[in-house]
Amino acid sequence: MTASSSFLDRFESVFEQVNRFIAALVAASIGAFAVLIPFDLFLRKVGWGNLPWLHEGAEYGLYVGVFLSAAWVLNKGAHVRVDIIIAALPDRVALRLERVLDIAGALLCAVLCYCGVAGMISEYAFGTLPDKDLRIPNWYMLLVFGLSFALLTVEFLLRYRRAGKAGAVASSDAGF
Repeated sequence: MTASSSFLDRFESVFEQVNRFIAALVAASIGAFAVLIPFDLFLRKVGWGNLPWLHEGAEYGLYVGVFLSAAWVLNKGAHVRVDIIIAALPDRVALRLERVLDIAGALLCAVLCYCGVAGMISEYAFGTLPDKDLRIPNWYMLLVFGLSFALLTVEFLLRYRRAGKAGAVASSDAGF
């Protein structure tokens, strides 16, 4: 095992732990909203008020959760995947195509990360706020966008690396 291989193995392990932590936070936020929404309805029904920020908070929570957990979903192979062509190809050819698609995915995600960061800088400079009751500056949302595509870029590159290891089968992580 080379030093760079050992470093990449450690990096991949830490990256997986970060993604697992993000997924746990997303799950906790979904659980919190699953409890808070009926609680808000109860408060309204008995006339004790309401949680006016809840619905917009849930919107923000879902946005952040979907984007930040995308790399974890990709790592687990739990994403929607149409691999009819790859499944029909011989293993060697399918593995090559899989690696080409991983590089294409990494490049596309890197471009989207760049666009998100550029948009975030612009929104920060202008100080733009949404027209909502819960006014979180727009640049925070674009930060989430850029960060999620940075995580996806790394995950696609790690998929490329994993596919290159001996014994890798192209369809080993094919969804549910």
